[in-house]
Amino acid sequence: MSVGVRSKQLVSFYSLCRYPVLSRLAVPRFTTFAPRNSRLQQSTRTSDFGASYTELHSSIHRRSFSSSRTMAAPPTNLTDAVVAAMKTLFPEELADSAWDNTGLLLGQVPLSSAEPVKETGGTVLLTNDLTSAVVDEALQEEAKMIVCYHPVIFRPLKSLTTKDPMQTLLLRLAAERISVYCPHTAMDAASGGLNDWLCDILLGGEHQLELKRTVAQPIARPLPEGHQGAGYGRTVELSRPVALPTLLRRLSAGLGDQRYMMVALPPGLRDQGRADDTITKVAVCAGSGADVLKDATDAQVLVTGEMAHHYALRHTQLGQAVVTVFHSNSERRYLETRLKPMLEVELETTAYADTRVLVSRADRDPFEVVDVRSLS
Repeated sequence: MSVGVRSKQLVSFYSLCRYPVLSRLAVPRFTTFAPRNSRLQQSTRTSDFGASYTELHSSIHRRSFSSSRTMAAPPTNLTDAVVAAMKTLFPEELADSAWDNTGLLLGQVPLSSAEPVKETGGTVLLTNDLTSAVVDEALQEEAKMIVCYHPVIFRPLKSLTTKDPMQTLLLRLAAERISVYCPHTAMDAASGGLNDWLCDILLGGEHQLELKRTVAQPIARPLPEGHQGAGYGRTVELSRPVALPTLLRRLSAGLGDQRYMMVALPPGLRDQGRADDTITKVAVCAGSGADVLKDATDAQVLVTGEMAHHYALRHTQLGQAVVTVFHSNSERRYLETRLKPMLEVELETTAYADTRVLVSRADRDPFEVVDVRSLS
């Protein structure tokens, strides 16, 4: 199939991942045609997506899809191509600009040569956080760009020196002409983004179990076409009760077989030692979910990365269970199971189709659970 024809028929993997929640989030529905894409097919063989590509496609082949990039000028370098792809997947207008800082936060220094160098590919490294180990990895892999979920710059900089660890990393990257893009809350809010992924994990592949999915904290301001109804956090109503241990096992598996998580139980369950109460409604928020989930008082279980003591205490007094898995552990595996194949497919019809997209092996949560009895 020619590139021209395939570009008309190629569906963004983003639309496939987000379809199951489109109607529930009041987002316009899409139709598309099935691409013959080896990378996409390989990526959807696992159960991380909650449904096979065939199942997803069969549910959407009668709806239409239009790309926001059809009228855009073709990118002239890899950074521009990745930025365009990320904006298509997770529009920056979805980010919470009241406090967040998303987008291209470190550009690529232009070459001094008079003759422009034409780029046709390269390596893009995906990471949850930017650390010295991740920068070392980027240099070793000869990455030209890093997509870092958390912003590498939060507040305005009055200087850029080696006295600050993050500034030192940015100086190292700038010296090597490596750009950095940070999607953060845009990825949280988007349909098919982080929070929908968490919901899919809890469903455990049983899509018939999902009765209704809603946004916990909708975005009130005007949004780009096709993204109306997006917002932060999700609540899922289940068609039949599920035991809390079952949800915890599914969560563990979806996060990469995470062995430990913290659970705050309501007094009744804790005192009676019963953690097997049946659940019919769950609320989720990747990262720190206290503010986003504060009004989700009708959910029996709240799942998030972290929650401060007094917020968790309040929810348990309301009869809710709170499950925390450490902040970045609620986000990191999304990069491998969703973002990597989504970005590869978005780049497929550009001049940068041969781009190598890697997920960082050095990126990890800063906290570890230590059994002091095992210390020497």
